[in-house]
Amino acid sequence: MKPARKSAPRRRRSPEPQPQPKSEVIELPADCTARQIGVLHERLCAVAADVRNITLDLRRLERFDTTTLQLIAAFTRDQSARGANVLTCGNRPAWDEAAVLLGLSATLAGTVAAP
Repeated sequence: MKPARKSAPRRRRSPEPQPQPKSEVIELPADCTARQIGVLHERLCAVAADVRNITLDLRRLERFDTTTLQLIAAFTRDQSARGANVLTCGNRPAWDEAAVLLGLSATLAGTVAAP
């Protein structure tokens, strides 16, 4: 009779680490009006397609107009449609108030308003 073989303990394969979603922070300048909107537009268009978490930093924002809110609303809508999360930090009360007056609150929050 053959002696019983001791079997080596099985090694469990560690699952390969999942890549972390890419993030990006976009700082809005202090003066963000129609005169300077081109720079912001270029910055927003430069966000790579593989970025999944985008933070709009409003802490320096002092002056903005309807053009700025409309651009950010369109950006948020487009990014949400492709599955990205768009968040804001440093919210200004005037920003929130203007968004409500223009009916852009839901879009800026990344949710779709009912028609």
